[in-house]
Amino acid sequence: MALGFPIQLISKLRCTTDGAALELGHNCQLSEDGGFIRHGTLHCCNCAATFTIDDGILNMLNHDALDDESKLEQQLRNERAIRSANASKAAWYENEYSSAELIPTLNALSAGQGQTILELGCGDGRYTVLLADQCQWVLAVDFSLESLRILQLRLEDTRNVALVHGDITTMKVGPESFDRVLSTLVSNLPTREHRNGMYRLAGDALKLSGRFVFSTHHHGFWQMLRGEAKSGRYELSGIYRYNFTVSECTAEARRYFESIKARPIQIYLPLARRLRLPLVTLSRFLEPIPLINKLGELILCTAERPIRDNLGEAKTKAG
Repeated sequence: MALGFPIQLISKLRCTTDGAALELGHNCQLSEDGGFIRHGTLHCCNCAATFTIDDGILNMLNHDALDDESKLEQQLRNERAIRSANASKAAWYENEYSSAELIPTLNALSAGQGQTILELGCGDGRYTVLLADQCQWVLAVDFSLESLRILQLRLEDTRNVALVHGDITTMKVGPESFDRVLSTLVSNLPTREHRNGMYRLAGDALKLSGRFVFSTHHHGFWQMLRGEAKSGRYELSGIYRYNFTVSECTAEARRYFESIKARPIQIYLPLARRLRLPLVTLSRFLEPIPLINKLGELILCTAERPIRDNLGEAKTKAG
């Protein structure tokens, strides 16, 4: 289990009510070395807002403020996390085909030693655990508490990861505090308004030299062949998802970032498994090939140079 919430990362967070800095409350239960909070509170330096830390997880979520769709997704993800924790089989992403998503995503993020990463929608940590080995700090946020509890167990004695129970569409962090921001499958966010909140958070969080990497479901060849509606739900879980085109991804994020690159990934070819072809190698090879890459299941986007005027902060546009 993780040691607790790292005191050093308190400065990266802001009050969700007024955006002011936070400070450590009194009578907190700390780790033996005093660097981590097991139980306690953080207080806004400006207003009366208080945020609790329980078993090392910081709670910044106002559940009552969630819309009905978000509450439904939170419930479904909590239920799935509980089932996964009790299951004996491997997680849904522990397979070769999932690596066709993981590898290009991590390569695009290009996280390095000395960097601080903000992960939005971390789930039970399929990326978080890997990122912890690659950078100095990871601030991982999710609104499924059960998923965070699973991640906490997976982290064991990891000292550089902070877990936050929060809403990535309304959270606030210290401006220009992060070198990288990662958010996978933002197409689960139910409306453009929700995604705009996430874009604003990512852009405000990034340093001027930073990079935001995010992915979406793809409205590509296979999705059209299967007759999937662009706006729909997973058949098994009922969670919302939207299938994007590459042009839709870039158009939506361009309001918040000057530079955006997007391409399909996780390319699936018929009979690839039956023929025992190297799925990851084949997918990576096909990613840059026009038309063929429309077979991709996901779209991977890399955004840089946040436009400060559109981030809800009193700053001028960078440059």
